[in-house]
Amino acid sequence: MPGIFISSLLFASLFLFGQSIDTRAKQKCHRILYPPSEIPHTNRRFEIPQKVLKTEDGRINPILPAPPLFGKPISQEGRAKWIVKCNSEQAGYECSKAVDGSDRTFWHAEVDTTGQQLNPWPLTIDIDLRAVKNVNAISMKPRLNVANQGIVAGHMVYLSLDGKRWGDPVAYGTWSGDETDKYAIFEPQPAQYVRFQATSAANGKPFISIEDFSVWANDQFTPSPLGLGKWGPSVNFPLVPAAVFVNPTSGEVIAFSSFQRYGFHQANTNHSTLTSTCNLTARTVNERRVFNTNHDMFCPGTAYDADGRMVITGGVSDNQTTIYNPNTDEWKIGGVMNIRRGYQGSTTFSDGRIFVIGGSWAPEPPKPYGNRNGEMYDHKAKKWTEIDGCLARTLQTTEDWEGEYRSDNHMWLFGWKNNSIFHAGPAKTMNWITVTGTKGAVVGAGTRGEPGKPVDSDAMCGVAAMYDAVKGKILTAGGAPQYKYCDDEKTGDTHKPATNHAFIITLNNTNGTVNVKEAGGRMKFQRIFHHAVILPNGDTLVVGGQKLGQGFTDQTPVLTPEIYSPARGTNKDSWTPVATHSIARTYHSFGLLLQNATVLVGGGGLCGDGCEENHFDAQIYTPQYLLTQNGDPAPRPSITKLSPTAAPPGAILTITTKSAVAAASLLRYGSSTHSLNNDQRRIELDLNAAGTGTNFQYKVSIPSEKGIAIPGYWMLFVIDALGVPSEAKNVQIQIAT
Repeated sequence: MPGIFISSLLFASLFLFGQSIDTRAKQKCHRILYPPSEIPHTNRRFEIPQKVLKTEDGRINPILPAPPLFGKPISQEGRAKWIVKCNSEQAGYECSKAVDGSDRTFWHAEVDTTGQQLNPWPLTIDIDLRAVKNVNAISMKPRLNVANQGIVAGHMVYLSLDGKRWGDPVAYGTWSGDETDKYAIFEPQPAQYVRFQATSAANGKPFISIEDFSVWANDQFTPSPLGLGKWGPSVNFPLVPAAVFVNPTSGEVIAFSSFQRYGFHQANTNHSTLTSTCNLTARTVNERRVFNTNHDMFCPGTAYDADGRMVITGGVSDNQTTIYNPNTDEWKIGGVMNIRRGYQGSTTFSDGRIFVIGGSWAPEPPKPYGNRNGEMYDHKAKKWTEIDGCLARTLQTTEDWEGEYRSDNHMWLFGWKNNSIFHAGPAKTMNWITVTGTKGAVVGAGTRGEPGKPVDSDAMCGVAAMYDAVKGKILTAGGAPQYKYCDDEKTGDTHKPATNHAFIITLNNTNGTVNVKEAGGRMKFQRIFHHAVILPNGDTLVVGGQKLGQGFTDQTPVLTPEIYSPARGTNKDSWTPVATHSIARTYHSFGLLLQNATVLVGGGGLCGDGCEENHFDAQIYTPQYLLTQNGDPAPRPSITKLSPTAAPPGAILTITTKSAVAAASLLRYGSSTHSLNNDQRRIELDLNAAGTGTNFQYKVSIPSEKGIAIPGYWMLFVIDALGVPSEAKNVQIQIAT
């Protein structure tokens, strides 16, 4: 069967820095001298040769392998027993031919004499598997070498035990309009019936056809116990979503990759970016190439400005700035940075400006690695200004074998009081950055570690999240001393895996030593390339990652998320494992809180055509606070009115709800890439009852300190006495005058 034949040939060959790397074994590392000026950066490239497979009749099929699955396609003998029905089929091209295992036959929707499809969308294939299976994926092979005729784009996948009750889709989205094999992968669940619905064809074609359709199953699946939240559905993108943010005005999720959907090229001259917009309510996903900004936005810095616009800086196009306007859905050119950067840290300043620092991943000319010093962006003037005294070298890690090329990457930055920014890591030495006009200064804030206990190591590609901004509390977790875990026999270097270290940093006065203590002991799992997502109740979900930091591999994945809960009352702070997921989320993945208080986790890979670590999907995690003990949706409170919806720090908001609530919080919208999400932070609000009757009314005050209430769009949640949060309403905190 083609699915089995394809999976037997899966491979991923990486060509990085001009050297071949075997992703199935420990990588061989060669120390880069400090600074590594002897290696021309423009020669560093990442390419993967296209993998092809000939069919029975000699045609060429470009292969897009499935990510590693805990399952396999049902055998051809099993498929021969299926009962297959379609709501449209052309004579001679019946839908049974989509599952006959031959690449010489195909199913085709019925068309008229002009080639127009006769049946309205969606077109449906129903399959009775004749036995209950733990189904965890479907795969679809388009017809080949026919000018992209009839390739399925929009789609939905449903499962049923009895063929009558289908429920919500387990997967949906849009596939790319090329001839690569397509997959919809989801958490396994028992089913005998599979329904596949095609909702659109790629490239504007008026019909669809399928050469081969497979169902995958996992015979050894054990579901997570109730009470730990749940995963699903999966959302399929036509690109690898390596960087993601939320449009605060519409709630749509916007993802982007590079100038191509599968991979990137660091010396790329095609300065454009493929983006994708997902409407989770309508269950639609579309694709759009942004070329008007002349910016390949792969591996950039990201930060929301005071008006909710996403400011995307550097990356492959290393001094470019692109602005996404959520109100007009437009991508526009921003100012050009003074310093070329990629992998930089970014944060929004308390006066609305955006600060960036670091980012030596960017191409070398005109400056060598290092010295990616701080600069500030004025979003109104669209102008970047270098800040004297903000030296990146003072903030760098010291343990990375690749030197300055890596040591100033992905800095954890938080705008704070008195025109300051707190640098929490990933270097183990923390710092205060103060900025007045164009002048800045860096002052040490101590090392990350609890007094009397060992100091944390450098924590590259770990996570940091300000889960309680009023009290100045930041959770840091995981990361590794080096960006890559490698085995270097030539130099005898010692390379270290990720840690499970976790700390709570409590900010006090600017430029003072901060308080540090361990966070609930340590995480249950060692992680790098993971994500921290602050939840409305003040807990933080830590999800994804791997034990050994091997970029572009899914080796040593961590598939069990955990939640950090701060101390409450007599309960100590703690870590709790929650529902396991089966799709690895490692390098180039993301995690984001959504307006409905669920979490979207996805991506990973972006390593070229033929790379099995490419993950074109995301999964929705529903925390237990939205579920009853038997796993059904819990009744939720709702906000019926909020006034005002835009206000400066110190303003009073009036919240009207249909039922009594016990708590409220503000969470700033996040943007996620490379484990970094400096945008998110949470403010716990004091809830004061202001009236009763048919509805309930409450007053809350936005903190008056502008370094806590950073300007921009925030999600306001109310939470009932059982801990169930509402869906969010938007509050725009304005720039303090």
